[in-house]
Amino acid sequence: MHSQDPITKLTQTLQRDDGSLVRIVAQRGYGSGLTASLDVYVLRRDSSESNWSLCGKDPHPEWRKMSVDEYQKFGRSEMLRYATPGEILRVASAIGQPMSFLDGNPAF
Repeated sequence: MHSQDPITKLTQTLQRDDGSLVRIVAQRGYGSGLTASLDVYVLRRDSSESNWSLCGKDPHPEWRKMSVDEYQKFGRSEMLRYATPGEILRVASAIGQPMSFLDGNPAF
């Protein structure tokens, strides 16, 4: 790979204090008419021996009726309960950057 080739897929695995693992994956894709798109998904597992499970992207069905406190505890999508918006954005924002972006970058 050339250091100026753009990043088209990036995976970051994070270990949590409770021993669980979270994997954030961002990937460039193309829709109809070759419109560029970005797909982000989150996987989690309880330990290194467990299987990975895909986290859902949809919030709780009653999220609009919840207080802010209830929403933060129960209403967020599974994806946002296990990965923070900042962690997701960090991985997603690297898509399209040159491969050299990863060299010496402490976030990756």
